[in-house]
Amino acid sequence: MKKLFTGITVFAILITLVSCKQKKEGYSIAGTITGADTGWILLNKREEGKMITTDSAQLKEGKFAFTGKVDLPEMFYLKIKDAQGSFPFFIENAPITVKVYADSLDKTVVAGSLTQDAFTGYQKDELVFQLKMDELYEKYMQAKEANDTVLLKIVDVAYDSVQNAQNAFTKNYILKNGKSVVSAYLALSNAYAFSLEELQAINKAMDPTIADSKYVKKLAEREGILAKVQVGQPAPDFTMNDTIGNPVSLSSFKGKIVLVDFWASWCGPCRAENPNVVNAFKKYGSKGFTVLGVSLDEKREKWVAAIAKDGLAWTHVSDLAFWQNAAAKQYGVMSIPANFLLDKDGMIIGSGLRGEELEKKLEEVMGK
Repeated sequence: MKKLFTGITVFAILITLVSCKQKKEGYSIAGTITGADTGWILLNKREEGKMITTDSAQLKEGKFAFTGKVDLPEMFYLKIKDAQGSFPFFIENAPITVKVYADSLDKTVVAGSLTQDAFTGYQKDELVFQLKMDELYEKYMQAKEANDTVLLKIVDVAYDSVQNAQNAFTKNYILKNGKSVVSAYLALSNAYAFSLEELQAINKAMDPTIADSKYVKKLAEREGILAKVQVGQPAPDFTMNDTIGNPVSLSSFKGKIVLVDFWASWCGPCRAENPNVVNAFKKYGSKGFTVLGVSLDEKREKWVAAIAKDGLAWTHVSDLAFWQNAAAKQYGVMSIPANFLLDKDGMIIGSGLRGEELEKKLEEVMGK
């Protein structure tokens, strides 16, 4: 799959998006919508994982308008009230026009925002990867329906290769466009895919002119979190309730080799990985190895049912806070399954161990 990435030309988008050149009067958005004459248009943005409405405008003869001011360009979401979906776009302090199509928000056209132009350019170049992954996903589902385990493995490997190429493309874009808030936004959106070393390089590439961007600040925060959960570091302690409401502390497991396993009942890859963790638990459970499952579920019933169905016979905790799970945020977990292997003293000795990798690591630590 390296060939997929080879030959793709990355054109650096040279734009100046610094705050000192933003127009002081703020932004003005003049919008028209095709397919609806009345109703309400919402202007939303994401804060701490939740979508909040920052402004709203009533449609008058298919037209709407917003005004405001941003310190630096920022991603907002345009939504038709009581309708599915929303359109993401960057707002900066400039006159912006938006043409919306009620029956297909993805065809929305934005003009006047240089930041949005840069983002659209990135999306166009990145589309080749997304189309390939969509194609592989269809093949995966077909193989799953046919119970073709050989093809499932082949497609899974191919998908990972394309995804790795996509990550490399995005990383390269970010590093070459450090003056653009688009790069900071993309870095934060894809932060789950970056190692500490990669994130450090990305943060270093961010230009001082966008240092006040909330995306840049959050990237710096993530670097600090990741630094605390590297191999060789003491595992941050936490306390969370188990399935019957009793508090359980990670530190109470000292003296055992512990796999802190982040998962959820709704996570397909997690459920697919569970049998490997079960096998490891059965093989090494009597030798001082155990698992502490940390669920990112929201519904207790689904969480408990998944534990029973998958035969996960170890301690489980959750605050039922979805992606706002306190332990997940503490460990910088942005995608699941994710795990951290701790030695008897509570030091991190491995992370991201799946399938045979977990088996090999446990054999190394505990012997055959």
